[in-house]
Amino acid sequence: MSSAAAKQMYYKILQKRSVIGMPPTVRRNIEILGLKKRFDISYQKVSPSTAHRLAKVKELVEIELVDEPKTKEQLKEERRPNPGFVLVKANPNTQ
Repeated sequence: MSSAAAKQMYYKILQKRSVIGMPPTVRRNIEILGLKKRFDISYQKVSPSTAHRLAKVKELVEIELVDEPKTKEQLKEERRPNPGFVLVKANPNTQ
């Protein structure tokens, strides 16, 4: 076995459904997981307490296991839509 430390894993949590009409315990668990509204993404370290919280709200979220969390800027860039066109520099010799 190698003496290198195991790499920390993270849950990528995407809230797919709203908490409207849910009991207060479900609402609190969603809030503690760092989610506020539909399609919010949160990253949490893999731990037994996080796994327990996720089990309580499994119908409302989509979970993925990732190596490292993304920054807000990276998530924003991912969500940016394709403009539908490409700017091409005009040839300066043509008029």
